[in-house]
Amino acid sequence: MDRSREYGVTFNLTLLHAALLVSGFLILADQFSFPEILRASSQERLGLFHQNQTIITGAYYLMALSGLTQVVLAVMFHQSFARPGSTLLQLALVSGILAGVFQVLGFIRWPIAVPYLADQMAQASTDEMRAIIGLLEGLLNRYAGMAIGEHLGFVGQGFWTIFISFAMFQGRLFASPYGLAGLILGGLLVVSSLEQLGGAFEVVGFLSAPVSAAWLGWLVSCGISLSRTHADGAGPGFGILSALVMVALIGALIFPTLS
Repeated sequence: MDRSREYGVTFNLTLLHAALLVSGFLILADQFSFPEILRASSQERLGLFHQNQTIITGAYYLMALSGLTQVVLAVMFHQSFARPGSTLLQLALVSGILAGVFQVLGFIRWPIAVPYLADQMAQASTDEMRAIIGLLEGLLNRYAGMAIGEHLGFVGQGFWTIFISFAMFQGRLFASPYGLAGLILGGLLVVSSLEQLGGAFEVVGFLSAPVSAAWLGWLVSCGISLSRTHADGAGPGFGILSALVMVALIGALIFPTLS
């Protein structure tokens, strides 16, 4: 069965997913001191948000949409392997869908709930009122952002990547280096999710941005490989050109997070 059309759709979806995340990240880094602002005080965060509210809410809406594309990607990758009943692929499907749902729940607070808190902070006339609003925003940030969006979101994304990568070793659809790179990146995503537990785990916080960027490069590389799959269901070989493309994509996406 020729699934080239389906593989092409999946490739285009990886590009859309990467575009949503990269464009949202770059806008927030420029207009909102992202991601450092997430660890600032509530009053500082709401104040900066209020100054650039329109563009910040738009950027976060793009990020929230990436949660929906993650859900669709989980379904499309599941179907691409064409192995009904595989426990490994079922686990990957569940993990990928949960990752997308957690990401939507984490990001969507910015276009919906945070503008209300920012307006209330701007109108607050006493230090006591500002302290209460700051407490509410801090609680929302830690629960919806850190617990659901960052911790559970990264856990789901990491395990989806790990399960999909193991599946890559069991068929002809992907060359084994894609699976190896995915296992490493999936493991690092799970490790980076521990930062939100605080204490000694905060030391892994530096992993989050570069590993997420590298993961996007890997994802798009997998999409490129899928788009070049032969009619008999065998993926293209992994040669020097494939390695260069993956390294170039990962490097191009990591660079903005480090600069």
